[in-house]
Amino acid sequence: MKINPKTFQKWLPLLLICWLITQSMTGIAYGSQQKGFVLDDAGLFSSSEIDKLNTELTGQEYQMYVNTATGMDEAQGLAYANQIYDGSNLGKNDIVLVITTNPNYVHLVFQNAVLANKIANSNERTVQGVTDNKFVPSAQDGDIVGGVLAVNRYINHVPLTTVISQKLAQVGLNWGSAIALLIGGIALIWFVIWLMIRLNKVSKLKVRRQQVQVHHDQIATSLNSLIVSDLFKELEMGFVTGQTKEMIEQLQSQLMKEHARIADSQQKIDAIRLSIGAVKKSASDLTIIEQEQTQWATDMANVQKHHQEMDELSRTVRGMVEASKANLEQVKNTVATLEKQYNYPLTAMKDRITTIEHILQEADQLDEFDFMKAKEPAERANQLLDVLVEDIRLYGEWVQRSQRYTAEINNTEQELRPVVEREHLKLTIDDPFRILEHARTEEIRLVQLLAGGNVDLIRQSMEMIEQDIAAARQVVSDLINFRDESKKTLTMAQQQMADFRNMPEMYNQEVSRLQAEYAGVHLREQGARYQEIQKMQGEVNLFTPQIVDALHDEVQQYRQAYTWSEQVRNALSRMQQLRTEIMSYKDQLDNQKQSENQRLDKLREDYRRANEQQAAISVNPDDTQQVQAHSYQALEQAEQILSGTLLNMVNVKEVMDTAERETVAFVQRVEELTQQRQEAIEAIEGLLQEHRNLSARYFTTAITTHVPVLHRLVEELQQLVNQGYFVQAQQKAQEGAGILQFIALEYKALYDQEQERKRRQRSSGGGSGGSSSGGGSRSSSSSSWSGGSSRSSGSSKW
Repeated sequence: MKINPKTFQKWLPLLLICWLITQSMTGIAYGSQQKGFVLDDAGLFSSSEIDKLNTELTGQEYQMYVNTATGMDEAQGLAYANQIYDGSNLGKNDIVLVITTNPNYVHLVFQNAVLANKIANSNERTVQGVTDNKFVPSAQDGDIVGGVLAVNRYINHVPLTTVISQKLAQVGLNWGSAIALLIGGIALIWFVIWLMIRLNKVSKLKVRRQQVQVHHDQIATSLNSLIVSDLFKELEMGFVTGQTKEMIEQLQSQLMKEHARIADSQQKIDAIRLSIGAVKKSASDLTIIEQEQTQWATDMANVQKHHQEMDELSRTVRGMVEASKANLEQVKNTVATLEKQYNYPLTAMKDRITTIEHILQEADQLDEFDFMKAKEPAERANQLLDVLVEDIRLYGEWVQRSQRYTAEINNTEQELRPVVEREHLKLTIDDPFRILEHARTEEIRLVQLLAGGNVDLIRQSMEMIEQDIAAARQVVSDLINFRDESKKTLTMAQQQMADFRNMPEMYNQEVSRLQAEYAGVHLREQGARYQEIQKMQGEVNLFTPQIVDALHDEVQQYRQAYTWSEQVRNALSRMQQLRTEIMSYKDQLDNQKQSENQRLDKLREDYRRANEQQAAISVNPDDTQQVQAHSYQALEQAEQILSGTLLNMVNVKEVMDTAERETVAFVQRVEELTQQRQEAIEAIEGLLQEHRNLSARYFTTAITTHVPVLHRLVEELQQLVNQGYFVQAQQKAQEGAGILQFIALEYKALYDQEQERKRRQRSSGGGSGGSSSGGGSRSSSSSSWSGGSSRSSGSSKW
């Protein structure tokens, strides 16, 4: 019969599912009496732990059922386990695990000769060995769920040879024929799998070859369409010359090179023969072709891009020339209309039109045969034409504006003359009417420029006229403002100079106040301020008469008067500032002195607290003696200077900064030592805690060889801490890790010895017992899992 791979693949998962269902039917009778595989009468598990157990126990070869109870001794618990097994209609692959508390025992019951034989030949040797070494350690650590799962994993970890033996025993086959049948079955399965894999690969290769062929056809179609494009037709018919011909010939040569690859690529595709025995070679050949096609497609994309750019350039240049010619005709008509409208010859505009015509003629002659060379003149003509169109648009506006200038100039003059007469301005230097006369002269020139149509010169001339009109108004406004502000400055100067007549007396009073408490440097600062005030007074006295002369009606040098007035105002403002500094200087120094005294009090308090702290933690004097001495000396020096007379506050600040820096260093050093001491104490406590953890883990407080060594190390560490050697204590505490490792080995050896003693005692009939037998007999075991002494880790005592 011919195997259909698709039919086999379709039914194989269903067959596997049916087999798994039949394997999981055992134990349904027991499972129907409770929820899942756990019956927790003793309340040992939380709901989440029960869910976890049910999940982990599901779908195992040997199905385990877990019961918990309390108040049963070893014999009662074992009898209870057997009672459950007998009354639950369990199969040969079902197992009962009963956990009892008060006292704590675990019982494992099953009836399966293969499993019993497997355990007998394993490292555990007996059923009790399984519970002793898989359940008890986890339960003693408080992880009962972990113990249950450990037993389940061990029971279900059956080697392949054991499973095969079990199945063979069930069908009554001898080993020789069974092995032969097994080998034949495996070979058949592997052949079917190999065949399916090969057929799948061949199918995928067919899809890849189809994709390669489609890609090949797409590239070939693109090449064929480019070969018959308009660009190459014009080349063949001799319609292109010069640079354009060279560029198209280069493109054609490249295109023909790519076209030659069509036949070669198709030949390689046709050469691929797909078969089950040549999958690897066919895949390799397809990969090479795919790589070549990728490079071919990249090269083709570059050719297409180049072709598209040239095609677009051809249409763009030719379209640009035609559009510019049409636009130029419109410009000619517009210039002719302006010429008639304003009766101006517009010679400059006509010259620009002639220039653009010459450039367009050059581009027009080239665009049909050499559009590459025609590109530059076409773009230049188009740019010049755009500028000319904008200038023509502005020209009409400027003609309208120029016709208003005569009226604006006249109106400005009529507006300013009454103001000049009312303000009695002599206009000796700044003359607004002379500026307006210059505007009239430029207006005459503007008419001539408008006639010629030179837009750049027209723009400059119009800006000049408008600036003259604005400047004439500004001159009159400035003269009035300069005069008025200068008069205000004279009044201000007279008032302030009168106010400063008693300045020498005020200065002497402030100097006297300073002499009693502060050093000469501060007196010199006051003297410098007073000298600057005198200098400013000299400038005011110098410029005020000159301002008066400049403001005289017969002189009227108002602009110069305003310049001197600004200097006088600056001098008066500086005098006010200096007087304020002189009068407030004593109070400023007093405030600074008070602030430094407060800073000194705070630093002394910080020093006192740090000194008390180092005494409390028994610091080694060598660690803080130098930095403490520097802090103390700096504070004493600062207090001595602040309590003295004739203070130099600059010097005071420097001394206080030094005191603060030294005191902060002392405080930080004490804080650092405090932290080091705490870390050393934590290191000692860590060693002791780890020793306590080892005692709890192995249920012993025995004094082994290395326990006294640990005690001596702890005593040495405590002595170092008491002497202030905190860093040394931390470094030496690292030796404790090695000592604890030896203690852990010693404790584990004692624990293993005790477990072996208990195992031997049970094997000889004492304590809890267990047994295993072949055939149809039942295997069961009991193990005590009491944890001994209470644990500091927080686990419960059972």
